[in-house]
Amino acid sequence: MRKRQSLTALRAFEAVARHASFTKAAQELIVTRPAISKQIRLLEESLNSQLLDRSKHKITLTRTGKELYKGLSQAFDLIAVTTERIATASSQSKTVKILVERDFASSWLAQRIGEFLLEHPGISVEIIADQNHQLHLEEDFSLRIFYDTKNNHDIEFFDREVLCHWIDIPLCTAGYAAQHLSTQNLENAHLLIDRNYQPWQDWFAYSGQIEPPSPAAKTVFNETTLCLYAALSSGGVAIGDSFLALSSIQKGKLITPFKIGLQSDDAYCILTSKQTQSNVAERAFLDWLRSTIAQYQQEVDEFFASQSIKVIER
Repeated sequence: MRKRQSLTALRAFEAVARHASFTKAAQELIVTRPAISKQIRLLEESLNSQLLDRSKHKITLTRTGKELYKGLSQAFDLIAVTTERIATASSQSKTVKILVERDFASSWLAQRIGEFLLEHPGISVEIIADQNHQLHLEEDFSLRIFYDTKNNHDIEFFDREVLCHWIDIPLCTAGYAAQHLSTQNLENAHLLIDRNYQPWQDWFAYSGQIEPPSPAAKTVFNETTLCLYAALSSGGVAIGDSFLALSSIQKGKLITPFKIGLQSDDAYCILTSKQTQSNVAERAFLDWLRSTIAQYQQEVDEFFASQSIKVIER
């Protein structure tokens, strides 16, 4: 059976060898100097070898002492790395890091993430918002949420789950509608367009409304939320989706001048890495997200029905 040395004695020797001082070793280990000397003496007796040369004013290691110190340094370094890795893994198991499409993050998720945190104390959530399709493969995210039409995301790396569709509908302020939409069409309207997401043509095709002749007056942005901000300031008519604009419609800040909504061809998707297994915190977040989305979609359906808004499915 392998003989095991006293860990206390080994720690004392490693500290003395590293500091070349009994006094500094005693201070580090919070013991007395005689206690350090005793532990090293017991270790030398157990090994039947002299480890320190005490013949000079300074402490030096014998050949055997150098060999033991090298092995102990490597062993203690390994212990430190291992315990740090375990501590980091434990911390990360309580953290959810999400990469989210910018409009979805700012107009829906950010308003509700507090509910999840209150329901799951001890879990931290980090949300990074970016434009659609910016997957940042070089970074380690728990999950990514983007909208997609025909599975354009790289499925080589990800499992893809459809989270939800939404409803696109023209929106403006009541004042703008009274001044510019008296003809019950968009001929005189100023259209607010997201260059990265343009459902206007589909909406005209499915709704039966007459598309304004080209070139129609328009302002182009690079995010749907900017279109909605412009609409809120009576700057024109924007296509708003049910995830970004429902609150403004419910509060009367925006109205639906045409009671026709179109279900999106796109869908918000959850992308999870095929190479890593989700932890407890990540699974809790996914369960919460799916449940909250389902409840929200029911709220949208009930509100649109109460407003006699017809939703056209593709």
